Amino acid sequence: MAVAGIFAFLSSLAVPFEPLLMLGSINFSLLLLLLCLMAIVAGLRESGLFTFIYRHVFHGEISSRSLGRFFIFSCFFSSMIITNDVALIIFVPLAVTILTETRCARLLIPVVTWQTIAANMGSMLTPIGNPQNLFIYSNFQLDIVTFLSYTAPTVIISGIVIYIFTFLLHDKRISLKNEEQIELKKIELISLLILFTFCLMNVLRVMPTWLMAIVIIPSLLLKAPRLLMAADFKLLLLFLFLFIGVGNLTRIPEVSRWATELLQGHEFFVSLILSQFLSNVPTTVMLSPYTAEAKALLLGVNIGGLGTIIASMASIISFKAYISTRHSSAKNYLLIFTVDNLGLLILLLILYLMLSN
Repeated sequence: MAVAGIFAFLSSLAVPFEPLLMLGSINFSLLLLLLCLMAIVAGLRESGLFTFIYRHVFHGEISSRSLGRFFIFSCFFSSMIITNDVALIIFVPLAVTILTETRCARLLIPVVTWQTIAANMGSMLTPIGNPQNLFIYSNFQLDIVTFLSYTAPTVIISGIVIYIFTFLLHDKRISLKNEEQIELKKIELISLLILFTFCLMNVLRVMPTWLMAIVIIPSLLLKAPRLLMAADFKLLLLFLFLFIGVGNLTRIPEVSRWATELLQGHEFFVSLILSQFLSNVPTTVMLSPYTAEAKALLLGVNIGGLGTIIASMASIISFKAYISTRHSSAKNYLLIFTVDNLGLLILLLILYLMLSN
């Protein structure tokens, strides 16, 4: 965020100061939708819904492999709706706690690693799965069917690979403690789900952004203002600064011409490589003005979320959760994380090359 702020400031010095053009470069609709989604999902996380589901699915004596598979695929599927970041915030600490309590420490690194991979690849499916998807969906004015046709094949293949991997998880019989059941606040939960539906209606372009905002924001301010404060304002500021900075660059003819020539026909590879060093969200915003190839950019930044630990910043969430555990080894985690990520990245890259020929 700090680097993006400096980028916005310095790029503003390179062009004439024109407030209207600067404001026009900011996608306020996207920022409002992100704010509403993050606040509502924060409420769903606080409600204990996901822990409630876990406790009803697993109890008594079970297989450690089945437990690991549940935590991995809970991230895979939930990230499609609640974003990869939130899926990891919810399920990685839960997995770490349960695996530690059941003395399955040897499963910690593989399960947390593949939870991260699962969240990053599962979130690729939908426009609301991650910030870069929402930006591309909005910026290129894609319809939902077209968007899913771009992302579904890669997500399905990734899901199959992840499932095959789970057979390598250490398996033993473990006994789960019977914990006190969580009482859900049904009225609050239903209210949040209704508000979440309004967000989906905006994504599907059934409800305009201004109407969604005047329904959701006052509702949250009246009933749960803390949820608005729980939104990731660093991410919102990151987007804001990038919008301004990239908008400034597009007003410099030499930069626009060079960037367009660099990207032409190479959108997938440029976005994939840049994501390894810049992370996929900034890469998406920076490259989008210079290409009309939404599909190549979409696949590049999402598959590019695999690889280094900063390729997708959501991966840092898992890493921080793991290293907070007793006897954690950052070196071993980073080694296994990188190898597994690169393995799936290479596989998807090979498939992309085969299908594009």
